[in-house]
Amino acid sequence: MKRPMKRFWILPTLLFAATACAPQGGYTLLGEVPEVWEGKSVVLYAVDGGSAEPLDSTTVSGGQFRLKGVLATPRRCRGVIYLDPNDRTSRDTRISFDVLLDSTQVTARYDAHQGQPAFTLSGGATQEAMQEFRREQAALSGAYDRLFDEYIATFYHRADRQNGIALARRLTQLNEQILSRKIDYIRSHPNSGVSLQLADEVVHNAAIPTRDTLTALIGMLAPDLRASAAGQRLATLARTKRMLCGGQLPDLTVIDPQGQKHSLSDLLLPGHCTLVEIWASWCSPCRNDIPYLREAYARYHDRGFDIVGISIDTQSDAWQQALTSEKMAWRQYNDPERESFEAFETSSVPTSILVDEQGRILQLEARGGWLGAALETRYDQQTK
Repeated sequence: MKRPMKRFWILPTLLFAATACAPQGGYTLLGEVPEVWEGKSVVLYAVDGGSAEPLDSTTVSGGQFRLKGVLATPRRCRGVIYLDPNDRTSRDTRISFDVLLDSTQVTARYDAHQGQPAFTLSGGATQEAMQEFRREQAALSGAYDRLFDEYIATFYHRADRQNGIALARRLTQLNEQILSRKIDYIRSHPNSGVSLQLADEVVHNAAIPTRDTLTALIGMLAPDLRASAAGQRLATLARTKRMLCGGQLPDLTVIDPQGQKHSLSDLLLPGHCTLVEIWASWCSPCRNDIPYLREAYARYHDRGFDIVGISIDTQSDAWQQALTSEKMAWRQYNDPERESFEAFETSSVPTSILVDEQGRILQLEARGGWLGAALETRYDQQTK
């Protein structure tokens, strides 16, 4: 697929000045919330270092709360209001919002719009710079969202595979443009806390092709940002991330329907590219993908395409019943201990990875139209 031409997006000079020249001193997070929350506990966490790090806490008083502290560099934080003092674990008893904090004041105003609790954020040099960047991105992001909805309706609801694959290709191009804008911003604003947040988004995007790309991205950040907790975490990810195109698929042990154990690496057929499909019987998106997998397997298997299904079902009966119901022609295995989650750096299903016969990763998130596009490129276009 041809990558879009590189673009340099120049944001207003005032935006850069506000971000780079934030005054030194402590941050203040001022909250305006319903008075019925009087006395409720509020905790501010830094969430950009790989875990939730408590920074400050207070209680609601007179419909307000105030959190204060000092940060060496801008950080991505999360304010959490606990509505039940006896239950801090349930999502139903807490309300949270994310905010970028630096050495300026941010105001968070509660807004229960259409019954959905949310906060409107204002102030703060880094927070406003991020909001400005999002506004600059809004047209492109909106186009992506609308096209994705069209893709779902086309590929899945109408089962129009060919047009769905074409839409997946267009979505890939839009995603590359979005990534390009983020990388251009990071390159142009190495001292900005916004760049640190955008770098985190880029690192976690499956479209990033190589480790060299990640290393270069982290190198664009200013030294103090690289030395921050978030910067060090990103640098570690850039060094250790396994699931990258061109990388080697981690091996693991899986169990066949007869109870025999196998190494995944031994299941890759010579001369074939293989889709490793992590799924579960109870996962409706997984089951919705199966009709197209049948079509792709029937069309391309004799030409060198294979599928290895790995279920994470912990109940063997549920897995076996799904195999009987779906009648999938490709080989199936079980991973009841869910070792694949850690091995493949994921926590959700379906997870679909296309690899070559040596187990080198060709494509991540190879589902639906994206799998179809990859197979067309590999088998149809090469024969023309």
